[in-house]
Amino acid sequence: MRVIAGKYKGRKLISPHGEVRPTTDVVKGSLFSILNSMGVTEDARCLDVFCGSGGVGIEALSRGARSCVFVDRDTDNVKSNLDKLGLDCRVVRAEYRRALRLLRGESFDLIFCDPPYKSGYADECAELIFKYGLLDENGIAIIEHSSENSLIFKPENCIIERRNFGLTALEFIKRGGNESDNIGNI
Repeated sequence: MRVIAGKYKGRKLISPHGEVRPTTDVVKGSLFSILNSMGVTEDARCLDVFCGSGGVGIEALSRGARSCVFVDRDTDNVKSNLDKLGLDCRVVRAEYRRALRLLRGESFDLIFCDPPYKSGYADECAELIFKYGLLDENGIAIIEHSSENSLIFKPENCIIERRNFGLTALEFIKRGGNESDNIGNI
């Protein structure tokens, strides 16, 4: 696993061991190609939930994001990767429900959420992001999950776009202008 572009391009990252599934370079590259075309990565305040090794949040920082908060139950790998790159970021070691509750009142431009595919946590994580007001008014939440499933949680007054990459689906959730914008293109 490595950083694919930006300031830390080519730097290798420590990957978690066991039953984990880090975001592939192809999916990560496509994700940031979409975000960069929208001009939302530069100077963004990011939140990386279920961060694992921190690969997605670190990629955002490498591409010009201002900050990133990393959340996971096991933060050893992300801490090692941040130390290795000399990055000083906030790391929250907690179960995701508790972590999102603790972050209530904070606002993020980009929120990455990549729960284990078979956990069923994707919908609840998306719901909590909106319940606690974590997504900035102009922010985008990206929920990664199995392409075999659909995101059931549909936040009111939001635009949702889905992109499939083999076994992986990315749901981009952005606040819409009115209720007629529930599904659309980002």
